[in-house]
Amino acid sequence: MDDRQLDLWVEERCRGIFATRFRVRRVLFAGESPYQRVDVVETAGHGRMLLNDGLVMLSERDEFVYHEMIVHVPLFAHPRPRRVLVIGGGDGGTVREALRHPSVEHVRLVEIDA
Repeated sequence: MDDRQLDLWVEERCRGIFATRFRVRRVLFAGESPYQRVDVVETAGHGRMLLNDGLVMLSERDEFVYHEMIVHVPLFAHPRPRRVLVIGGGDGGTVREALRHPSVEHVRLVEIDA
């Protein structure tokens, strides 16, 4: 197998005005649930990456940025959050960040896919 056959990229285009590309070292999982296409790839610069329907959901390199912002901003604004509902957080990062708050007693995760 020559290098040209190993030249695999994930590309996500937005509104026909820009795109992001990531070099894929290997495909770890490729499949379909009843609701969406799910791919997990190992990239050259961002580690493992989750894609749903061909769109990048997160990568090991930068997932914390997304999870920290959607969790800590609202939970710090609340005087004493005890119960948290996470809708669509199947990778678990949002739950991880919510449980860092000492007042949080319960987190419920609801996800479209098993």
